[in-house]
Amino acid sequence: MTGRDLVDELIVFELNHQPMRELTLVNCWSIGRNESYALWKIYLAGAKSGVAIRTNISRIKKAIEIGKDSYREDIYIGKVKYTDYLPEEALTRFHLITTKREFYEYENEVRFFILHYPRSEGGAKPPYDLKAGRYVKVDLDTLIDQIYLSPFVREWFEQSIKVLVNKIAPSLKNRIVTSAIIDQ
Repeated sequence: MTGRDLVDELIVFELNHQPMRELTLVNCWSIGRNESYALWKIYLAGAKSGVAIRTNISRIKKAIEIGKDSYREDIYIGKVKYTDYLPEEALTRFHLITTKREFYEYENEVRFFILHYPRSEGGAKPPYDLKAGRYVKVDLDTLIDQIYLSPFVREWFEQSIKVLVNKIAPSLKNRIVTSAIIDQ
């Protein structure tokens, strides 16, 4: 069986399944072992100040479990595959959520996602606005291994983050680190 161009398939899927896209919540993480200069530049979009959270999949799962969110939902996990073609059997909601074009491979991404279904398919109305997304209650102490400060950060921002973290979650103040990337 030959693969189809990913862009063509996404267009067809978009036309046929637009409501499903609106019923899907996605949370993305990079799973690279090291910091990425490219990701800092892209996600800061020219700004100097920013933070990144270092964690791992088992910490995320445990943080969600300990957080005991009041509205429990199934949260799925999928490592993103990077390809320009999808075989016919891969045209499922799960595969489309976890597939991106090859030129995004530098992101090295894993996605956590919540799937909702139309009421016509047995879905229920959640107690939050799907268009706005939702917060999932997590245990921050379990979730966060380190809080990285941008390699471009200024002293005032670093001090502000330290004060904020000390106020919100004092147990995390010793986990704040400055990026190891030295920007010239």
